[in-house]
Amino acid sequence: MKALLFLLIDISFSLDFCIKPVENPYNEPYVSYALLRNLERSILESGHSLGCNGSSISITPVIKEIKEVPIAYTPFQRVSAYNMTLTFILKDYKGEVRFSPTVPYYQSTGGLGNLPRREAIDNAMSIIYVELVENFKRRYQDAHKGGE
Repeated sequence: MKALLFLLIDISFSLDFCIKPVENPYNEPYVSYALLRNLERSILESGHSLGCNGSSISITPVIKEIKEVPIAYTPFQRVSAYNMTLTFILKDYKGEVRFSPTVPYYQSTGGLGNLPRREAIDNAMSIIYVELVENFKRRYQDAHKGGE
């Protein structure tokens, strides 16, 4: 019975978030996909829910920069490794929050295509995952009290 009571209290304090389409000025659809997937997971993990109704908090993710800096070269002077910095912001009624993880990745052979790059994007998202969850827990505490 106590577990049911705690569940009802927890549900009553959760907020609905509506994630708007990712604003991505780059021709990188996988970045938008990975960011959207990570945002959905972090909102749900923080105890909130997803839904676009009249009382939802709108979140607009904006990719500001995808920067790749060469860090290693082959003996034939071709780039074999990069540091990727992915900078994005989340806009809402409170303003903006900026995130900017950096991860290394390497291209071992041309036969792998863009798989190492996609893995680097996923790694960048996993680095900031806990920070996103904490952001949704702390940033919207006052919304439970009518602070929207």
